[in-house]
Amino acid sequence: MQLPHSGPPREPDAGTDAEAGAGAGADAVRAAYAERAGEYAAALGSMSTVHPDDLDLVTRWAGGLDGPVLDLGCGPGHWTALLARRGGLDVSGADPVPAFVQHARRTHPGVRYEVDSAEHLRAADGSLGGVLAWYSLIHHAPDAIGEPLREIARVLRPGGRLLVGFFEASALEPFDHAVVTAWRWPVDELAAQLGSAGLTVLETTTRTDPGSRPHAALIAEHRIGR
Repeated sequence: MQLPHSGPPREPDAGTDAEAGAGAGADAVRAAYAERAGEYAAALGSMSTVHPDDLDLVTRWAGGLDGPVLDLGCGPGHWTALLARRGGLDVSGADPVPAFVQHARRTHPGVRYEVDSAEHLRAADGSLGGVLAWYSLIHHAPDAIGEPLREIARVLRPGGRLLVGFFEASALEPFDHAVVTAWRWPVDELAAQLGSAGLTVLETTTRTDPGSRPHAALIAEHRIGR
């Protein structure tokens, strides 16, 4: 599940108390997105909403991959479809919200989508060359984000790479996201979480656009023996 797929949003306040919702689990996040899946897909479910810098970063990252690619938290599926159209990549999308998967299948026929959870991925150990987690980990609290990161490391083959997009801040903190409580991360702190999961950060990008929350992205590689 991703909000936004396009990078930092101009979102209305959801009226959620971030501190009270900071412990929201995967079921609560899934339910919150399920209630607004149609609204979300209409507003952000196409590549027209994507920032050009994000498009350049994701396509460059994908161009260096070897092996199957998973768009984890694919939402309406537009990033998955873009990567699948590039050719040369075996790409699939996964999201825990059935309504998103149904929308993606209708909108992008011929591209594979399935219902799956970041905490318990169906992919076999070492089976993937890349995982795209574009704003799909923003709702994981600091004490919970290690589980999906370890799953990502498990399914990546040696040399496989993760690209994660997220909201950046100078201090780790929850905030009132338009759907359900999300987290802003300092780059170094999220990079440390990736390192603890067995992923080596290779590249960091940050950007702040007028009227939007600061954005960051990390590219990390799975290296056996670390």
